[in-house]
Amino acid sequence: MSTLQQRLWAPYSPILLAPFRQRRHTGELWIWLGLLLLIVLIALGLGINSGLEAARLTLGIATLPALLILWCICFSSLSSQNHPNAARLVPGHVARLRRCAVGLMAALTLLVTTLYSPFTGSPLLWALAASATMVAVALSMRWWWLWIAFSILPSLGFLEPLNALTAQFWSSMKQWYLQQPASLAGIAVLVLPWALSCLLQEGGPSHRSNYTRQVQLQQFLSNPQKTPSSPKNLGTFGMQLMRLFAWPQPLWREHLLRHAKPEARSALARAELVSMGSLHSSAIAGAYSVLLLALALIALGVQLRYQPDWSEVGRNGNYGLQIGIVCSALNPLLGLSATLYRSRHEQALLMLLPGMPTGALLNRLMAQRLLFQYYLQWGLALALVAAISSLGGEPVYSRLGFYALLTLLPMGGLLLRDWSRQGLPSATGMALLIIGSLLGSALVFALAWQGVSVGALAAASVLITAGILLWRWRRYVQGDQNLSYMPVGRWA
Repeated sequence: MSTLQQRLWAPYSPILLAPFRQRRHTGELWIWLGLLLLIVLIALGLGINSGLEAARLTLGIATLPALLILWCICFSSLSSQNHPNAARLVPGHVARLRRCAVGLMAALTLLVTTLYSPFTGSPLLWALAASATMVAVALSMRWWWLWIAFSILPSLGFLEPLNALTAQFWSSMKQWYLQQPASLAGIAVLVLPWALSCLLQEGGPSHRSNYTRQVQLQQFLSNPQKTPSSPKNLGTFGMQLMRLFAWPQPLWREHLLRHAKPEARSALARAELVSMGSLHSSAIAGAYSVLLLALALIALGVQLRYQPDWSEVGRNGNYGLQIGIVCSALNPLLGLSATLYRSRHEQALLMLLPGMPTGALLNRLMAQRLLFQYYLQWGLALALVAAISSLGGEPVYSRLGFYALLTLLPMGGLLLRDWSRQGLPSATGMALLIIGSLLGSALVFALAWQGVSVGALAAASVLITAGILLWRWRRYVQGDQNLSYMPVGRWA
């Protein structure tokens, strides 16, 4: 290795390679690489069927999110390496982290500009947009509430002054770019690297507090089973928000305690309230009620002030609303294993309740409750998607949520498993579940696009669901009559 390579690469290679080494055994890196491979395969398929232009357009559109995910992975690693102790005790550590962050931003900006500017003729605009987006994402990774400010608040009608101010800001930036692009580029070269560098701190009480909150949030997102919902992790505001969304849960708990009996259903109902936590049906009902009430109040305020055409509003926001509804139906599959595994110690005590079922009876009642709750949420999501689809739009696209729900219908069979051998859930498993649902939805949409009727797709989904449920019920519920699924994970 030459002297120049040693000076440019050797001091920074451990920092730059850390995000890939950290994720080498967790599966996250392989999922990202699998997404890249999927993008390439889709582009190749379009190139064969529709021509080179369609393949290039698809590849170009899909590459931008992939690069943004890569930036999130790398900056998250830099933030985790920015430990308060290392910042104070290791000479030059913070300076190297900052150089790596600025260098990565510059490299990705150059890559985006090189890939896309030849087709638009605006290299400076691509460079400014790419670098500003990366800084905005880094800021949002540091302060999570900025995601709300960037994504949700601008769409709320009662914040028209803020929206007008945002529109005026973008108009001023557009005029600046058109009239004096060189000065805008000079300011961006000075401000954006400085703002990015300030996110990597140099130690002290503020740095230690920020780092602790960041680690807790990362642990909660990557391994929620290790981080129970508590004031330590969520803060006072977070706990008050949880109580608001789960307002029926204390009422249901008091009802169960008042009418407690030494019977199987009564004991299991009390155990279920503890073991399922925020995924219990009472908490989910409370969340739905609060969200629907908030949406109704917002709609009433907008109606009284602006009198909009709601059919047009529904058509424009059709797809986003359906995505949110489908995610709510998928939520039990994503969080149930982590929630049950986390409460396994409480379940061991709850098995001592008078009348608590064991063995085959416990397995059957537990399976019935899990399936009932999942398909109840699925049915509610189906009703909401049907209501939104009735607002209009092109039939194939307005039914995207319906196609996704047809994919989720057979996935309810995954709730029938040997819960006593449920191991420590991982983020990789949840990611694979999401990818599987996306691929299944894409397959159903492709079949509908080719002319397969909705009735045939629905019938096929119901038949597949019935077959999966029957097979898994016989294997996991009726298979071992002497095995109890609670406490969850005791044989993992």
